[in-house]
Parts: sequence; structure tokens; C-alpha cells
Amino acid sequence: MVLEITKKEFLLNVMTFKFAVGTILCVVLMAVFMPVLVNDYQQRLKDYNTNVSATQKQLQKAKVYETLLLGWNHFVYRPPTIFSTFSKDIAHQVGDSVAIGYFRIPELSAGIKEINPYISILPTLDISLIFKIIISVLALLVACDVISNEREQGTLKLMLSAGVARHQLLTGKLLAGLMTLFIPITMAFVIGLMIWQFSPMIDLTGADWARIAILYLASLLFISVMYHFGLFASCLTKRSSASLLLTLFFWMFFIVVLPNASLQFVTYLRPLGPEDTIDEQVKEIRERQQKESQELEKQVPWKGETIDIDEGMGLYYSICDQEAIEARQKRNAVLKPQSIRHVEERWKVQHTTTEHLFKQKRLSDAFSWASPISLYGSITSTLAGTDASNCEDFIKAAREYRLEVIDYIRSKTDNFSLPCFFTPFDAVDTQIIKKYNDPKTDAKDVEKWKELKQAQAKPINLEDFPPFAWKPDVRTAIARTIPSLSALFIINVLLFLFSFVAFQKYDVR
Repeated sequence: MVLEITKKEFLLNVMTFKFAVGTILCVVLMAVFMPVLVNDYQQRLKDYNTNVSATQKQLQKAKVYETLLLGWNHFVYRPPTIFSTFSKDIAHQVGDSVAIGYFRIPELSAGIKEINPYISILPTLDISLIFKIIISVLALLVACDVISNEREQGTLKLMLSAGVARHQLLTGKLLAGLMTLFIPITMAFVIGLMIWQFSPMIDLTGADWARIAILYLASLLFISVMYHFGLFASCLTKRSSASLLLTLFFWMFFIVVLPNASLQFVTYLRPLGPEDTIDEQVKEIRERQQKESQELEKQVPWKGETIDIDEGMGLYYSICDQEAIEARQKRNAVLKPQSIRHVEERWKVQHTTTEHLFKQKRLSDAFSWASPISLYGSITSTLAGTDASNCEDFIKAAREYRLEVIDYIRSKTDNFSLPCFFTPFDAVDTQIIKKYNDPKTDAKDVEKWKELKQAQAKPINLEDFPPFAWKPDVRTAIARTIPSLSALFIINVLLFLFSFVAFQKYDVR
């Protein structure tokens, strides 16, 4: 009996106008937007490869180790992911590169207010929107009158009086509805994958196919939840019009009201402290650190003659006489480690703001778990590698890499004290440097001498320089989706039980 009901309801569903419009709209949007999003990904991938290559070439031109720590030409980049076509989340709002240097610690380069959950961010164009809006509305429309419409037409009473059990009727309609929605979901995924497969620069790995499988499963669970909402509403009302209004209320509440209400509630529950307090703390630290630096500088004063050479693009070094080399060696051994400690101390205070904002966002996500749309969005962004946690992982990896670079240079320069840290030359005659520092010296002679020295300066050997090799971890991403997937499954079970109980008490008269 269940199979007969399922077959009948499925045929009726696929022949309806709303199913045809919803499926065609879904397919057309996927076919139109996916190529645009893929082209955008390919351009970002080209830019990423270009930037990484340019940074590596620029570093190979470094003539002193200090160049690697100035933060002018040493950047690391977050690799783009093809799954960003499915969900962009906040990854497009924060920077995809950070500078590596001892003057600052890597942090999200976008204004931190961009990730403040108090500010409602408009949805960005990605494929997940098709499922969140088009197919979710289709699921509600297919389910909202499966019971109430049968009652209005009088067929519900006839079927029950003919010996059809209520649980059989409800199960058949549920299976038919899910089979109906299976069609546009599968067609959308197939079209998207075909576009991926025929696009250059896209090579899906086994891990990528695992993510695709989980995305497909999550989409089925999400649409099933939306269908269950419509089915539950139909079991609560006696008219199709009332059922439609109730399902639309469900949809608006879960897609608009609840996510934004959770944002407002979290910012009220855990408000961000005033920025003036942070600025004041940083100012006090800077003043104290400045006094400490001045005391140390008195112990190791500047001596000798120096000419600073800036070849552009962060390629900076010095030409020194013997006295200046000895003085800078002593100063660097004392002041550079101190500068690194000072930067870390200031960052710990400044980072509290960003850390608090991320805590707000995580708490907001926890409150919005009651919304299946928020759960689905969390799953897609996590698997796509565009969520806040993934951005945090990239920044943490950049911080660790900064420390690795500092340790590398520290080992190569004996704690920043060897001449190779700041100059590519042995000591130059003091009188020569004085002559070329003298404003009376002919500018052409000065320029010729500098060009000669630049030609003589050889790049340092960076064969063992540590590379930055970070990419999103698939296992971590999958593990992070398990709670949300479990929540979607539990919501499905609960809604079915609610619908079952409601239908058992349903008045068919």
C-alpha cells in the first residue's frame, strides 16, 4: 500500500506546475551562475599562483637577511578553493594574504568590524543560495498541502475509510515528496560537476569527491527538513491556504528572523568592549617599550659611517665602515630580540578584540542551530573552506610560519648579530663613505658608485629557506560538519514524529 501511494503521489507531484517551474529555475540558475563562479575561481587561482611566484622570485633577490623580515616583500597567501563556488561565506570579506615580518604579527587584514556578527552581512552569490531559496521554497510548496488539500477535496476521508492506515498514507506522501525533490537536487549537482569537469585548472582529488558526497548528503537532509516543515504545517491546518501561510511563516522565521535575532542577542549578551580601552592599553605599552628601547640604545649607541641602499620592492641593505658594522652587530643582538618581544606584547592586547569577535560569531552560530538554513550554511561553508574557522586556521599557520622564519634567520645570523643580516659587504673605507655622504660630492659620482656597489652585492643563499605550505585540512573540515549534519538528521526525525502525532489526531471531516 505504501508503495502504491508513493508512486501515485510522485507522479502527481512531477506533473504539477510548481515542480516544473522550480526545477527549471534551479537548472537554469545553476547553468548560468556556475560558469561565472568557476571563471572567478580560475582568476583567483591565477592571481594566487602569480603572487606566490612573484614573492619567491623577490625573496631570491634578497642580499641581506633583514630583507626577509621587513614585511615589505614577504607575503603568504591563502589558496583559493573550487568549493568557494558553492559557498563563499566570510572568506571573500577578509584578506587572502598577510605580510611576514618582525614588526607585526599576522592578523586578519580586513577591518575586524567586517567579521563582527553584529553587522548583518547580505548573502553573496554562490550555489548554496539556490538550495537555500529556490529548492527550499519548492520543498515547502510541494509539502504544504499534501494533507490539507486532500481534506478539502474530500479524498482523504475516502482513502481512510477504504482501509488505508494513517501511517501508511503519511509515509507514502513523505517518500513521494522526497523522491520529487531528489530530482532538482541531483540535476543541480550533475550540472555543476559537469561544468567543473570541463573547466581548465580544476582537478578533483579523492578528498574533493568526499566533500562533494557530504555536500550532496547535507543538501538532501536540508531539503528533507524543509519538506517536513511543510508536511507538519499541512497536518496542523484544514485548508491549503492556511497551510501555505504557515509554511511561509516558517520559512521567513528560519531564514531571516532567527539568524539575525541570534546576532543581535549575542552582541547584547557579550558586547564588545570600547575600542578606546584597547587603544589606551596599547599606547601605555608603547610608551613603556619606548623607554626601554631608549635605555638599551644608550648602552649600544650608533657609531661609524653608513649608506642605506633601497633598490625598491623591499630590497634594502646598508654599506658600512668597520666601526658601523661593529656597532650594528651589538645593537642588533640587543634591540632586534627586544623589538620582537615588544611586537608580541602589543599584539596580545590588540588580538583580544578579534578573538572576542570570533567568539561572538561562534556563539551566534550555536544559537542559530535551531534554523536548518543556518545549519546548512554552516556545513557548506565549512566544507568549502570559506568559514571563519578556516580563516583562523590560515592566520594561525601564518603566525607559526613567521616564528619559523625568525628562528631561521636567527640561526643564520647568530641572533641577528652577523654582518650578513644588514650588509652584503665587508667594511668599506670610512673616508669613501664620508665623501659620498657629503652634499658637496657630485651627484653623478654618487650614483655611479651606488650602481657599482649594487652590481657587486650578491643575493644570499636561500636554498634551505622554509617554505609556507598550508592548505585546508579535509579531515578537519569533515569533522567540523558532523555536529551540524547530526542536528539536521535529528530535526528530520523530530519533525516526522510531530507530523505523525498531528496526523493521528487530524480531523478528516
